[in-house]
Amino acid sequence: MEQNSNGMIFLVEDNEMFAETLKVSLELKGYEVKAFRTGEHMISAWEEDPDFILLDYFIESEIGVAMNGEKILRFIRRINKSLPVIVLTSNTDIGEATTLLKLGAIDFIVKDEELLPNLLKTMEQVAESRKLRGEMARNKLLVKKYKKRLLIISLVVAVTAVILIWLFS
Repeated sequence: MEQNSNGMIFLVEDNEMFAETLKVSLELKGYEVKAFRTGEHMISAWEEDPDFILLDYFIESEIGVAMNGEKILRFIRRINKSLPVIVLTSNTDIGEATTLLKLGAIDFIVKDEELLPNLLKTMEQVAESRKLRGEMARNKLLVKKYKKRLLIISLVVAVTAVILIWLFS
């Protein structure tokens, strides 16, 4: 599948039915979604450079050992501090949410009937923030460019003033 304009999402979710439902819903909204049953599987595809990671907090594995969402988030943050990671969970524990947000998750979304609208809202806010940061960077370059031009004009005016004062004195 060709990457869509909204970007690529890595979905780490051990519940295959939930993962497939969410994957299809997001693809209908213009995202490319790659689903992984464990964080270890997602890490093996890291070179594909996702735009978002949706991370289930409680992950089970058929082999019995799998990193939970917190461990995966810690791993991601060691590699990439700015990649948006959104934690998905059925747990509404505020303490857990606070811990994950402190570790660098950008949101903690409960798996309920409002999951998709809440998720899309968060991803739209991230996209808007990226867009604004890009505009700010371009504007900083323009300001720098115009400061240089202003300096050159100021120097030309100053030299011209000195010459005119010298000529007429």
